[in-house]
Amino acid sequence: MKGIKKIVLSLLTLGVISCASRKDIIYLQDVNDKTEQSNVLEMDSVHFNPLTIKPDDRLTINISSINPEAARPFNLYLSSFNTGGLTANGQQQQQSYLVDKDGCISFPQLGDLKVAGFTRVQLEKHLEKKIKPFLPDVKANVQLVNFRISILGEVARPGEYTINRDKISVLQAIGLAGDLTIHGKRDNIKIMRDVEGAIKYYHIDLRSKGFMNSPAFYLQQNDVIYIEPNKPRVNAAISSPTNSYIISATGLLITIISILTR
Repeated sequence: MKGIKKIVLSLLTLGVISCASRKDIIYLQDVNDKTEQSNVLEMDSVHFNPLTIKPDDRLTINISSINPEAARPFNLYLSSFNTGGLTANGQQQQQSYLVDKDGCISFPQLGDLKVAGFTRVQLEKHLEKKIKPFLPDVKANVQLVNFRISILGEVARPGEYTINRDKISVLQAIGLAGDLTIHGKRDNIKIMRDVEGAIKYYHIDLRSKGFMNSPAFYLQQNDVIYIEPNKPRVNAAISSPTNSYIISATGLLITIISILTR
């Protein structure tokens, strides 16, 4: 009888250990939510470095002027034998520029231009300065069209996401993927980033506000976020159907023996 009690106690202990505690689940646990006549809990300064253009980025660049015809030679339009490069509303489609391995693009009228290392706004000003002698009222608009991030692991909707703005934090990215599942480890989020041909790894803990000071808090193009599964999830994945049957049969046997030995 004592042996049976020990087995039951061991199973109960295993069940308790397998359960996730509140400290494993809650985000930003160290944010002080006790306020005195104020809706502002705390203020933390977060530094944002604007995205810089890298090799293999794809850009759209539109050069405009009061006189559209004068700006036309500085725009790269898409040619098409069937539609003449026109959209449904009759406007010509612009072709994107692929930044080569040396960080350059071939720009109409100006030739090869080094663009890597510029932010989007810096490149706009750089182009306006170069074109201004030919087009005094020039206005440049640059867009990064391949700002993509990948989110893998324990989230509701893993996959690749295209970002249509210049700035997105890791929390916003996780929101796009439908948040972490209950099985995702909050304390060891991994972010992989390509830095000049080498992969740099960042680790952040969503349970503490300290992760907002990480260089990876704001994401860059082609960042990969990986959410690791917790131990119960791993154990459930590696357990075979046979093990489940054995555990169920053992539990049934213990119950029968307990009843017969009362």
